[in-house]
Amino acid sequence: MKRYMKTLVLLASAILIFIGGAHYGSIQTAERMDKYFTCVLLPSSAASELKAKITLLELLNSGDSTTAQKRLETFVDLDLGIIALYVNNPPLTPDSEIVDAIKLAKKYREKHPEHHINPISENSVKKTLDFVKDK
Repeated sequence: MKRYMKTLVLLASAILIFIGGAHYGSIQTAERMDKYFTCVLLPSSAASELKAKITLLELLNSGDSTTAQKRLETFVDLDLGIIALYVNNPPLTPDSEIVDAIKLAKKYREKHPEHHINPISENSVKKTLDFVKDK
């Protein structure tokens, strides 16, 4: 009986240590991911957007509005392709900002259908635009 209790206590202790370690590890991972997103990913993304905006401003200032428009259309395609990740795994409660952005892009594309989507991203762009079909 004593041996059974020792085994039970050791097993329970091992389980508690494992659960505590897993919980601590998940907290540490979450903190590192938050730091990565706020310190690395967001500034990097902002830097890329800044370069793109400066390039567009330079094109507009030089009078090359056709190239600027083509690049903006491509940026819209890229953003819709990224939003396809959301569309493929939507949450139970839709993010109204994302849905509104898709609706805005869809209205724009219906108003200006002359843009040809790159075949590589065509499926994801169309799937994203179709996401707001019934909304």
